[in-house]
Amino acid sequence: MKLSWKHLLLLLLSAVLLGLSFAPFNQVYTAFFSLIPLLYVLVKTGKGFLTGLIWGLFYCIFSIHWLAFNTGTYPWVATFSMLLAALFLSLNYAVTGMLFTMIYRRDQGRAFLLFPVIWVAVEFVRSFGILGFPWLSLGHSQAYNTLYIQHADLGGVYLVTFSLLVTNVLLFMLFRSFSRKKLAALLAAVLVPFLYGLVMINLDLDEDKTCQFRIVQPNIGAKEKWVPENRVPILNLLDSLSRTETGVAPDVIVWPETAVPYYLRASRYFCSTLARCAADTRATLITGALDFFYTDSLASHQSTNSLFIFEPENYSYSDIIYDKIHLVPFGEFTPGGKMFSWLNNMQYGQSNFTSRKNVRIPRMTADSIAFTPMICYDSVFPHTIRRYAAMGSKYNILITNDIWFGRSMGPHLHAAIALVRAVETRLPLVRSANAGISMFIDNKGRVIDSVPLYTRGIIEQPLALGSYVPPYVKMGNTFSVLMLITALLGIVYTLWIKTKK
Repeated sequence: MKLSWKHLLLLLLSAVLLGLSFAPFNQVYTAFFSLIPLLYVLVKTGKGFLTGLIWGLFYCIFSIHWLAFNTGTYPWVATFSMLLAALFLSLNYAVTGMLFTMIYRRDQGRAFLLFPVIWVAVEFVRSFGILGFPWLSLGHSQAYNTLYIQHADLGGVYLVTFSLLVTNVLLFMLFRSFSRKKLAALLAAVLVPFLYGLVMINLDLDEDKTCQFRIVQPNIGAKEKWVPENRVPILNLLDSLSRTETGVAPDVIVWPETAVPYYLRASRYFCSTLARCAADTRATLITGALDFFYTDSLASHQSTNSLFIFEPENYSYSDIIYDKIHLVPFGEFTPGGKMFSWLNNMQYGQSNFTSRKNVRIPRMTADSIAFTPMICYDSVFPHTIRRYAAMGSKYNILITNDIWFGRSMGPHLHAAIALVRAVETRLPLVRSANAGISMFIDNKGRVIDSVPLYTRGIIEQPLALGSYVPPYVKMGNTFSVLMLITALLGIVYTLWIKTKK
């Protein structure tokens, strides 16, 4: 059957309903039934690839349209790149739809059984590589559904995705033909995550020891920040905010991504100013700044988006520096630029960063407390954050700068993703953003305090060290890998072995 206007409207409805479950809309309940129209069209038409592609385009354009608001390039370039990104991401859903319909023609029951498995497998694979993009993982839609999101500590955000997909499939099957077994299965799929969340939300997962954190949000304009004449005034502003007298002495002060808009190690003045701030406040100062290193030839250098640590006892920058791992494609580096140099000449607001191998876990304060470093886009990748938690981290510290995308849904969704990372690792999360949203998040994924977008100021909070090591941190991507293996075996068995029999 051909796709009709009715089918297209149903696909649009499905995509919008799912999009509304994400921040800043936070209509989290729509994710539990939003895929029913998609399943209906897949079953009715049998056009799996085309249906998945169209649905994916609707969903991705709704969810990442804010990329077109990138103030770092021309509006037409930002819009065109957003559409290309939406088309590229839509291929994931096209493949999922194609595999579902191929299996459905041979075994309807197995198709519904494998649909959540295949979706999670594709979502998991999509999180790797230079073009990896786990931003739109379904599980992120439940960031503010505090009870439900708790089971992310068992299998990561992909387990939450799986739970939502199972609920959608069971609802669809129940609408097609009612049975008590299906109803019981549906109730179990919905209630079990909430019951687990109820248990975990009431457990004490903290150590007795706490650290007093201070987040600085300077609210510097996207382009104003990089004007050379503004470097010293910006540094003075950050220094002044850090020294604010509140009656509470901070143990750690956190500045945002590239808070120092210069190559920090290249300026003795900048280094001494930050070291003096740490010494005078008697606090560890963590900041984002540019860094560099020379290549083997020493004829040229590579730039990095980095995190620096200044301790009050050492009147110099720390030698423990973290480089941003997950650079934004076409924003912070050009994929294929080394092979095809002409790509680097295209102007779409890109920087030219690289990353060194981060081999040590950063530590802070006189107690040498380990923490998980994140710079902006790093926070979207759960496997990277989990790895640091497994190394003994006690806090998640995220520095970011989302000002490039204005007041769109982008900064809100990016902030919401941080809540899921806190639950997965069961570690408190400190998020310092240049223009918002800065926040303190506890290890249950609850926002304790925050500074809204485009507001200058500081917030302070004592946070207990994380003490509970959850199954996701211990076992890593075991659940996701099992989903991938199950999907492959199910596809091979249904489309090849069973067909031959």
